[in-house]
Amino acid sequence: MNKKISFLVISCLFGANAYAVDYTTDNWRFALNADGMAGFLETKNDKPLGIYDWNIKTSATYKINNARRIGAVYSIDADAVDSNEYVHDAFVLFQDKNVGRAEFGLTHSIARKMGLGLPDVGYMRINDKSILYRKLNLNKVLISDTTATTNHDALRLNLATISTDYGQYGVSFAGPGGDFDFAVDTAAKFKQPLGKLKAAYSVALSYMDTPHGFEENSYTPPVYADWRGQAALGLNMQYNSFVFGLSSRLIYDENPIGKASDGLVAGTGVSYDFLQSSVSLNYLFSDTNLWKHNDKITGNELSGDYTNTIIASFRYKYTEHTSVFMSGGTASTTPFFAVGKKTGF
Repeated sequence: MNKKISFLVISCLFGANAYAVDYTTDNWRFALNADGMAGFLETKNDKPLGIYDWNIKTSATYKINNARRIGAVYSIDADAVDSNEYVHDAFVLFQDKNVGRAEFGLTHSIARKMGLGLPDVGYMRINDKSILYRKLNLNKVLISDTTATTNHDALRLNLATISTDYGQYGVSFAGPGGDFDFAVDTAAKFKQPLGKLKAAYSVALSYMDTPHGFEENSYTPPVYADWRGQAALGLNMQYNSFVFGLSSRLIYDENPIGKASDGLVAGTGVSYDFLQSSVSLNYLFSDTNLWKHNDKITGNELSGDYTNTIIASFRYKYTEHTSVFMSGGTASTTPFFAVGKKTGF
């Protein structure tokens, strides 16, 4: 197994402090937010590689009455551009504060949006397409995060109830347009305040019919199968300044072709806030081909991979919009160290 020491140094993408644009009239509201960071990745055997992350989100909503709004949202980020997609979110919405919310367009499913992940103090995208795995190039197939996804590149209808003290429920429908025939997702999230202890739970189920070239991450092979099913569980608990997270995702592909990319990912993490600082420690385990699939075409058993990831992070917030941070840990047998600055508005 290839061993190497990696050093990740992240600097500021936006040099000056900035503020969110938020313009409101009697009926209209326009908002714009953006943040980013940039730096480089250096390994023992490779030349330094540029690394950056940024996202921009804009929205416009119109108040029909005191209870109802319509609007539109557009966002773009570094991961979308790297994947030759020039949109992350582009959808219209209708919201009734007494009933719920509906979204239609290009966006993540309700299973993704309502999923509970782990504390991410070091901005390593551990609850999304991780920058870490993409740049470290572990030469392994792994499931990077614990929330269910069918991506955001197919037309989708999301329906969700309002969030109450008891919980929130939702369902998603996506038709042809992505790398599958259709997808259905359901999710629920529950809250349980227990004095100083506050808990939240999430559960999600997802079904994708006939994935044909579906690629979840840039470091996973395209999925070809009869269907893909996913189940995800999440738990977040907060006690004073402590936050504890526990989450997992199980993926099953029926009659896959090529290298296996289904299996299990599970993780746990804890963070602590003190004054303007935060620290966190996270652990993630990914294991593919739990089901011992045989290739649908060749009949040969597909190979699997497993990966252990440990990330410790520190962040200091010295203005409302700017933080400095550092992270260290190991992914598989590859140690890494990260320092940097993130600024946004």
